[in-house]
Amino acid sequence: MKAAILKLANQILAFRNKPSGPELAGEVITKYTASRGKLDNTYICHAPFSNMYFNVHGDCAPCWLTFIDPDSYKDKSIREIWFGEKYQTLRQKLLKYDLTFRCSVCLKNLQGENYTSVLARAYDVNPIQEYPSMMELEIANTCNLECVMCIGELSSSIRKNRDKLPALKNPYDEKFIEQLEEFIPHLKELRFNGGEPFLINAVFKIFEKVEKLNPKLKIVIATNGTVVNYKVKEWLAKLNIHINFSLDSLTPEIYEEIRVNAHFDRVMENFLFFHKYTKENNRTMCLMVNPMRNNWHEMPEFIRFVNKYNINIWFNTIHRPIEWSIWALPSEELTRLYQQLSTVVFGKEDRGGSLSAYNVSIYNNLVNVQFKNWLHEAIEREERERNKTVVELESDAQVFFENSLKDYIYTNFNEGEEQKKHRLQQVLDKTATIVATIKQKDEAFEFYKTVKEVPADVFYNQLESRSLNDLLTEFDKRFHPTTTLN
Repeated sequence: MKAAILKLANQILAFRNKPSGPELAGEVITKYTASRGKLDNTYICHAPFSNMYFNVHGDCAPCWLTFIDPDSYKDKSIREIWFGEKYQTLRQKLLKYDLTFRCSVCLKNLQGENYTSVLARAYDVNPIQEYPSMMELEIANTCNLECVMCIGELSSSIRKNRDKLPALKNPYDEKFIEQLEEFIPHLKELRFNGGEPFLINAVFKIFEKVEKLNPKLKIVIATNGTVVNYKVKEWLAKLNIHINFSLDSLTPEIYEEIRVNAHFDRVMENFLFFHKYTKENNRTMCLMVNPMRNNWHEMPEFIRFVNKYNINIWFNTIHRPIEWSIWALPSEELTRLYQQLSTVVFGKEDRGGSLSAYNVSIYNNLVNVQFKNWLHEAIEREERERNKTVVELESDAQVFFENSLKDYIYTNFNEGEEQKKHRLQQVLDKTATIVATIKQKDEAFEFYKTVKEVPADVFYNQLESRSLNDLLTEFDKRFHPTTTLN
């Protein structure tokens, strides 16, 4: 035992001599690696070396947080993407512990010592090999629910009924499924995400390929729990299917407010079905919960619930819409939520099952790390708001205008640093085109002083939703710079 402890200590000390990365101290890498239960920190993230995540548009990235200028199917084949330049570039960055390139969300969590929420952890189990050892597929947005925190890209029902938009064009054809034949034999895990996988025909076609080429392959289905039919039961019996079950409330009224079109009693019957299936067939089951403004008080009860059934829990972060997001609450409200949740104590009666300690640790991380970080960020936002200055000169007005847009984007889009920078740059570029066009007609016109009183959210939404011609016409009507866009 003593020798093992000394060996462990020496290995930990050795970490301190390894290089740090940009904005990432060596000490943080050491602590994070220790939290992963791994002593080889060569790969701070396995995803670019092991995973392909395809979204509903055909774009492919190592994880769902790195969709910044990604490769896409059908522009490239699956093989061309995996062995291509964009994947290779990210791999080289991460080997140097450089998370500033496209991994700013994980970087932020590491800097805040929120190691549990670092998405990279989800890929630690995947071996690194020539071919990807895991794939995650959002093969279509077909879904029967209209969840309040979801979007049309992930729900066909939302896109049709709430967004009033035509159906998404599905990029995944028969050739895509054929190309998977080269990869399926090498996979260790295959994940299907939303819409609702059990409603998507292509998912069952891929099941057929798996049955033929790699029948023991671990398949993880993220399901809303509303679909249990003969076809689903047939494939559950044939393949090695594991379940991530989404459930956002244990109160029928709140659940049905969140999961529009779902029926609580029926979903709970299906929960019991999947729970029985996973236990009898030695499969895993994880409960996926979205803490929001109307269900946050149920998080302790969820821990008791999963401990009762001896399954894992995971809390997702709802970034948008703002009106459902906890992170965007005022600091005073966040303080109240934190104080209430942090006083919860789980007794022996709440800790049944072998997974209880893990589940309690997930709860503690949500409250004592994530909520604390949100509270700190809310205080900083409010401080910036109080310190806004009066604008007098056009140059000052431009700085004020651009900072207001930046504050709006960084406050209302809780995404990665690179995504925010890209979003802001698009808005500034479009604004610059408008300014240049106006000044062709009237060089002396002070654009930024004119628009400085327009709320940032109004300006941003106008830029996002309207063409340059429309915006210039509107501007002409309001402020008469007599401008047209040629």
